[in-house]
Amino acid sequence: MNLKAMLFFALVITLSASAMAQIPDYNLQQNWMCHPVLKTNDVARQQNLALTVLNSDGSIKTDTIYPHYADTLVDIFYVYPTIDTTLSFAGNTEINNIDTITARIIYREQVGIYAQFGRVFVPYYRQANLRVFVDPTLSLLDQANYMEFAYKDVEAAFDNYLLHYNNGHRIILMGHSQGAYLMRFLLRKRFDNNPTLTSQLVVAISGGEPNYSAKDSRTGGSLQNIKTLDSVAESGCMINWRTWNSDSAVQELQGNSFFFNHYFVDKGLIYQTYNTVYHQESNYNFGYLPSNEPKKVTRYISLAADTDTSTYLGFDDMFRAHVTPPTNIPGGTYLLIDTINYIPHDQRTIPYFPRLSGLLQSQIPIPAGTKNYHIWDMQFVQGDLLNLLPELIAITNPSASVPEVADVGNSIRVYPNPATDIVHLSNVSSKIKSIRLCNLQGKLIQEFFTNDFSVSTLAAGIYFISIQTDKSSVTSKLVKR
Repeated sequence: MNLKAMLFFALVITLSASAMAQIPDYNLQQNWMCHPVLKTNDVARQQNLALTVLNSDGSIKTDTIYPHYADTLVDIFYVYPTIDTTLSFAGNTEINNIDTITARIIYREQVGIYAQFGRVFVPYYRQANLRVFVDPTLSLLDQANYMEFAYKDVEAAFDNYLLHYNNGHRIILMGHSQGAYLMRFLLRKRFDNNPTLTSQLVVAISGGEPNYSAKDSRTGGSLQNIKTLDSVAESGCMINWRTWNSDSAVQELQGNSFFFNHYFVDKGLIYQTYNTVYHQESNYNFGYLPSNEPKKVTRYISLAADTDTSTYLGFDDMFRAHVTPPTNIPGGTYLLIDTINYIPHDQRTIPYFPRLSGLLQSQIPIPAGTKNYHIWDMQFVQGDLLNLLPELIAITNPSASVPEVADVGNSIRVYPNPATDIVHLSNVSSKIKSIRLCNLQGKLIQEFFTNDFSVSTLAAGIYFISIQTDKSSVTSKLVKR
């Protein structure tokens, strides 16, 4: 190869790498699966949330036809699991190669039924492919780099949503498998040290990837301050679990588990250090107690027919479940499932149930001999979550919002908001001691001591402004354009 050809080849590689590294523009509708403002034909708007319930005695009933996309002041931000099953090499899916059909089916299967609670935001992102998770020879640094690459897309999409569309709405975060990991990173980077944003968090639902908390604590594992949800409803917490057949040997953590990967700590994506995981234990949550007497799964929900459907089937009281901290396995919430067999009216074997290929094989009945229920993690808890979410939404009280003029406390006004240069405070009835401007991670950027100050030198984005007077302390969001 001559010099000219070599230079051309190097240029092509450089341009390809540059294009791959470019974070998708989340102002564009094609980079969202669900977005109530950018897209008029997104999958969430096409949902028919009618639910046909199949009872163990063979009877059938139609449950509530749930409303969706009502302005409930609640937003759902969902990160879907691994759909790129490439095994020939480790890498990230290019944005134009995302299997959007499979992503949409999985959204319907895992999250669609929750659209009744508010607006749904689901970005497409350049996820790590399956090889990243199953290759034992992959270095911890490479693994971390592939996952950080995927996370940057999710982070950019969330920041776009937060900047342009949140407006102080309460937030439900949801993710499964790889999506749960990336959602965990988002919790650490954006929420864990940000009380104002955490006050908007209804709950973070982390399916298929259990959290690892410090011994005798609900914090101190992969997150520093956000707790795992305990037996009492509490907003701003995380629900996490992974599902197994009750008579299976739950797999121990592997050496290439993300929770052993110190590069995630170094990159600020998780809190814990990799060498403390052996000193951690399980937490239970969402009503399943460690017990030898499992409780019935109130409602298992899944898609009703073929790949184009958006209607649902519910299976009531056909499984039992409990959680357990397996012996010698550190951390995590393991949901163990018993199947309740009904003869001859076992509706789980209905002939018209979906027969999808690959990882999306028939959801009910679960294939014989299956021990690891990871693909079905989300379905087993949907009945409980449908009952729990209204309570969590009701007790979530955001501390601030981002209107055109932010009302802070009972009297102070911050304007203009968004701002480009000078910001004013008015109606200040007591002496200002300090005004602290922090970024989304809670880091102090600048401090002021007067009612008027300039933000012209700040980068565009969302900041938090904390106003300390001689009588009180109040916090609000400030958007810099």
